[in-house]
Amino acid sequence: MKKYLTISVLVTVAVLLWSCAAHVERALVHRESAQAKGASSGQFGGGYVSSWSGGAHTGYKLHGVVGELPTSHAEFAALPTYPQTHSVWMNPELMQQAGARQVKILLGSQRGLYLVNGLVAMDFPVCTGRGRKRTPTGNFSILQKHIDHHSNLYDCPMPYFMRLTWCGVGLHVGDIYRRPASHGCIRLPRVACEPLYRALPCGSKVQICE
Repeated sequence: MKKYLTISVLVTVAVLLWSCAAHVERALVHRESAQAKGASSGQFGGGYVSSWSGGAHTGYKLHGVVGELPTSHAEFAALPTYPQTHSVWMNPELMQQAGARQVKILLGSQRGLYLVNGLVAMDFPVCTGRGRKRTPTGNFSILQKHIDHHSNLYDCPMPYFMRLTWCGVGLHVGDIYRRPASHGCIRLPRVACEPLYRALPCGSKVQICE
């Protein structure tokens, strides 16, 4: 009798553990999806702030705590959630300055940097290609811009499209996961892609590196 009771208890514990694990997995998937949608739309998602602007007078709300934003890119990059955060850091004054403009995409950290005169004006999350559709590395130029682009190949909208190759690779608004998940393009949250689209003319340099 004791043997059967022991087996029954073990089976019950195993079922409970499996149920808890499944619940946690579903919660994580739901949170990641909410963060991706929030970051892409420029809204709060999963407790993250979708856009941080440098400046002493700008406040933010993170996990219910109100405080002051990092006023420098170095402070932002030193946060414990970086680079996995969905947040976008921006220096509005530097964004408006004239001078040399370049975008740098870092595949390893899934982050993008917008540089003005060599200084970081914006730091944003990206979602690049995976597997056989891995985003190519190298130096590129923006060949074409289309604000309401629609992909014929994948039959889906790609707003604020900035073409980098004639094989279909470009930058555009899309869902952001903190891992490679696209078919080769570089997805950006809308809050980052719109100002880039306005600031970068055709011919602007884009460097993609590991």
